Formats: sequence, C-alpha cells, structure tokens
Amino acid sequence: MTRVMRMLAGVGLAAVLGVMMLVLSGALGVREASAESPPNPPSRFAGSVLVDGANPAAGTVIEARIGGASCGSTSVFNQGTEARYVLDVPGLNPAATPNCGTDGAQIAFYIGGKLAKEAGSWDNGNLSILNLTYVTPPTPTPAPVAKPPVTGTGLQSSSSSSGTASWLFVALGLGALAFGAGSMAVARRRS
Repeated sequence: MTRVMRMLAGVGLAAVLGVMMLVLSGALGVREASAESPPNPPSRFAGSVLVDGANPAAGTVIEARIGGASCGSTSVFNQGTEARYVLDVPGLNPAATPNCGTDGAQIAFYIGGKLAKEAGSWDNGNLSILNLTYVTPPTPTPAPVAKPPVTGTGLQSSSSSSGTASWLFVALGLGALAFGAGSMAVARRRS
C-alpha cells in the first residue's frame, strides 16, 4: 500500500488533479457552447473566368452579391493558361453578413465590377463549379443621317414646263419693251 501512496503522492496526484481540471473546464465550455450555435459554413464557388473571350488580368476582383449585399470577394489568379477564381460566400450571420447565405439564395457574380452572365445558388453542402464570363455589349451603330430631299432650283426641269417658263419671260420682256416704246411716243408728242 505504501507503494500506491507514494505513486499517488507523486505523479498520480498530479494526474488526478489534471483530469479533474479538464473535466471542470470541459463542463464549463459545454455550457458556453450550447448558448451559441456555430457559424454556418460558406458556400464555395470555383471556376474559370473570361472577359470578352480572353483571360482577365490576375488580381481582377470577383465579387458575389445577394440582393444588394456584397457577400464576399476574391481575386483572379492564373493557373496554366486559364484565369481562375475560388470564392467562399458566407452563410447568414445577422451580426457580420446579415443579407448573405441562405439555402437557395440567388448569387450574382461581378468580374471587375461588371455583371457576369452566370449566376449561382447558395448551397454550403457542395462545391459549385461555375465558369464566369462577361461579354461587352456591342456599341450600337448610329443610324445613317437622312439626307434632305433635293428640292431643285425653283424652276421645273421637265421640258414642257421649261418651255412654258421661257415663253412667259419672253412675253414679259416684249410687254416691257412695248410699254417703254409707247411711253416714249407719248413723251414726244407732248414736247
């Protein structure tokens, strides 16, 4: 028995006290942990990135938005000949990310601030492979400027109208000459 006492007095006593302290600290920790639930794990998206059919520069920002809320961002990196991204979209946390991550929430992705063609759905149970693309809309071609209609010179160009206009000028000219000649004849008689 003296052997057992000596063992308990030395290493054994320290071990018993250590086990008791672990049990007490664990019991207190369990009570604290039950008051708070662990954060919801994020939904992870990964894939390639193309802008107008080409790889964007490494470091281009990829952002996830749910509604109007920004729910995570990352940067493009090069892997071989591809531009790629990996983005964790956090779960709903009223204190940190109040409008993010609920099952089935629609996620819009932005490449350098421009809305990607593809969208995702929040699901933290699976890795979502989503290749993102953005194509710059074509610049609309301006409508051709309509030329004003040609209105002419004021005289009709058809041959029958042209002949009528010429006779009109001839008749007016002859009338002016006759008036002038008549006026001269009257003026001579009076003198």
